[in-house]
Amino acid sequence: MNNYKGPKLRLSRRLGVPIAETPKHTLVLERRKAGHGGGGSGSGKPRRRKQKSIYGMQLDEKQKLTFYYNIGNRQLRRYLELAKKDPASTADVLVELLEARLDNVLRRLGWARTIWQARQLVSHGHVTVNGRKVSRPGYNVRVNDVLKPRNDACKKTVSAYQATAVSATPPQWLTFDADKFEAHVVSSPKFGEIQLPFPLKTSMIIEFFSK
Repeated sequence: MNNYKGPKLRLSRRLGVPIAETPKHTLVLERRKAGHGGGGSGSGKPRRRKQKSIYGMQLDEKQKLTFYYNIGNRQLRRYLELAKKDPASTADVLVELLEARLDNVLRRLGWARTIWQARQLVSHGHVTVNGRKVSRPGYNVRVNDVLKPRNDACKKTVSAYQATAVSATPPQWLTFDADKFEAHVVSSPKFGEIQLPFPLKTSMIIEFFSK
């Protein structure tokens, strides 16, 4: 998935859920709920969808997660193996690990509008963690980490993203000091506090990789 080069909106249309929290993607779900775009016969009636198999439903849930966090199947499997080693709920820990990825943290802070923009910021070395440049999007942040843009040019870019962010308030486990223009990881993300733009059946994802 992280090598996908096609139109990102197509991913939302494919699954019928917003893969990004931008108006362009959330409109897909709103239109579907309203019944627009469902008929292909010109009758105005919604097209009846074929009932999916259990495998098809598991695949959809897996794709929601990989598309939303912009990772590949191999990466997701690796995160799942790490989650299994934790005594807590495997499904909960899996999402918590993905939430702590550096590219996702930038999205949560509003430093990027989408996960793809966040990945680009990190890959190009525009962000520092504890004073050191980190160019790996999958870097997992830890409690007490301090994040800052590397230079003024990046700071201007981040400011522009923040001005158009869906939510200007970061989650409880992150804080942002506007005077110093730096973010702090004050705690680990908890599953109950994570808000995804769509419902997710994590048990189906675990079943998908258990075959």
